[in-house]
Amino acid sequence: MIEYIKICRPDHWLKNVFILFGHVVAITLVLDFQIEWRHVSLAILSLIPACLIASANYILNEILDAPFDAMHPTKKHRGIPAGKVKVSILWWIKAGLIVSAFLLAWLFGFNWAYQAALALLLISGIVYNVKPLRLKDRAFMDVIAESFNNPIRLWLGYYALAAPNYVPPISIVLAWWFFGALLMTGKRYSEFRFIADAELSGRYRRSFQVYTEKSLILAMITYANLFCFCTGVAMAVYPRLNDLVFVFPLIVLAVVAYFQHAMKEETARLEPEQLLQNPWVVVTTLATGGLTLWLLWANGGYAKQMHLLGPLVL
Repeated sequence: MIEYIKICRPDHWLKNVFILFGHVVAITLVLDFQIEWRHVSLAILSLIPACLIASANYILNEILDAPFDAMHPTKKHRGIPAGKVKVSILWWIKAGLIVSAFLLAWLFGFNWAYQAALALLLISGIVYNVKPLRLKDRAFMDVIAESFNNPIRLWLGYYALAAPNYVPPISIVLAWWFFGALLMTGKRYSEFRFIADAELSGRYRRSFQVYTEKSLILAMITYANLFCFCTGVAMAVYPRLNDLVFVFPLIVLAVVAYFQHAMKEETARLEPEQLLQNPWVVVTTLATGGLTLWLLWANGGYAKQMHLLGPLVL
């Protein structure tokens, strides 16, 4: 049973923490910081269906990738290539996870926009893994497709709290997408160096037949610049976000820390998922997030006070 649980990758549910970003956007731009207990409960409950769909996608990924994982230095020990599980049982588990996710979304009372985002998360797994598209085999498109899960998670968090008629700003959606693309390209770069064999890496992942260290570094720089540009646009356009300009130095520091760690010689020996566990990356990311939340909260409180004092001043 433990092998079946491993294939569902509950340890990767941590990625759904990106849904919290959608909550923050909705609280800031839609709810105007008027938070009630029902919003807190909906925010927590919104993570459950997303985690179940994520596990369903991981199962599909492991089933279809088993022949390629058998050629990977460490992934060859996973349940399917190592013969520790039955694929037929995995298909049933996948179906159960999908049904449970949408049933819970309905029972929790989430609106159609949240459920559409949930369906999009499921479809993204199919487009990424299943032929004839199978975007994970196409250089650069694999990163764009995989990082698209970031906007989807933003929408899940956003529409868990906001009505469907409220649309999140395109600048914020794109910034979150490019941020995910930066992380995914760093993951590809680390994995490319981890395998350290051009022929073997090309057989393991077809996109690696096209990638080079130089092209991956240039892609990382591009996504970092696009992320910062879209973030700057959002800060300039939306008054509630103007104060976040003070966070920008920390954002740059976090990106630099990620680049520095990803390009170290010893990092090439790490699994890609270990990239984000570097203390400097963790500290700068937490500091950036903490300062962002404080500034948004302080700005929201100030705006609320001005709204209440307005009639008195007049």
